[in-house]
Amino acid sequence: MKINAKVSLAFFFACFTSLPALAQSLPVGLYEGMMANTGVATTRSKAASYYNPSLLRQRQDNAFSLNGNSIGSINSKSEGSTFSSSLGLAPSYLSNLVVGDALVHEFFVANTLQGLFSWESKKNENSFDAEANISRMISGYSMAFKSIPFAIQFLARYSEVKTFGVSESSYPAQDIYVVSRTKSEYKNLNVGLGLSTHFQFDHYTFGVNFNSRGLSLYNHNKGSSKIFTHGQPNPGDFTVSEDNNARATVTNEEGKLLVGHGFKIGHHEFLTDSVFIEESANLDRYTFAQSFGYRYGASDGHQLLCGLSHRFGADVDYFGQNFNTSVGYSWKTRALRSAIGLYYGKENTTIESSTAGVIFGSEYEY
Repeated sequence: MKINAKVSLAFFFACFTSLPALAQSLPVGLYEGMMANTGVATTRSKAASYYNPSLLRQRQDNAFSLNGNSIGSINSKSEGSTFSSSLGLAPSYLSNLVVGDALVHEFFVANTLQGLFSWESKKNENSFDAEANISRMISGYSMAFKSIPFAIQFLARYSEVKTFGVSESSYPAQDIYVVSRTKSEYKNLNVGLGLSTHFQFDHYTFGVNFNSRGLSLYNHNKGSSKIFTHGQPNPGDFTVSEDNNARATVTNEEGKLLVGHGFKIGHHEFLTDSVFIEESANLDRYTFAQSFGYRYGASDGHQLLCGLSHRFGADVDYFGQNFNTSVGYSWKTRALRSAIGLYYGKENTTIESSTAGVIFGSEYEY
């Protein structure tokens, strides 16, 4: 009986299939993150470069934002394996807003996934344990024209994964035992262009944001595994072999189209976004999600926010099988706007996963 080293590592590579869905559920933005990431047509956006840069045209003052920070946990289960994160603190949106005479500028970093994650997998006589440090972020520069509702954006998307894992396999009938030690490192940087606009009427706002497919500037992917085998090729033999084909990646966002509608009556604001995202692992096909947000309160006072989003696709059979929800409270103290809230997400399609955490952040205008 010949044992293939790649088989003993199969559990490890399968775990990464759940990451894109988990990343899209994490909140981004002081207002938007508390409305289930709804913000393409909102008023006085606090994360315009991520949702719709043309909304920067509404801003009147310079501002510094450190918002949408989250302490959360991620848990996923699939075919005898579990994927989870440790509690952590990471800024999800950092920006510097500069209002000029003709243009509004924003330099920003949006952190869509960051943390230390662990895997445990056990199936028949095979088991696998691993840890990974994963980061996914989008940064760039946005330039909105004050005279017309139009903005241009230059984007840089970066993904990084560092992993280490140990796999054990046993075949008692043949007296064969295999232990594999695996480590890998993946880094990717690509750049893209964004174009956006919005049209605002008395009580209605319509917004559109388009991000192009990325041009890869840097791609680094290496990995290795060492396999210790007892009982092969002959009974009682002990062999050590190496394999340099171990690879682990994180799916990058490529093309993206966001379309939003906003209705504002007095202190009530109702929002809905349609989001189409193309991913590097599945080009020319888009995932589709719909989100709904509600905000109540004066622009210079206290506000209550809540939202719900849902993904649609061939693997989603009913409403609630893949959803995210959030709720929050925001207040203003002189030039400082602050907020705190909670978020929760659940998926029960090809995998079972859940996310939960606390959102908090602030923006200072000057």
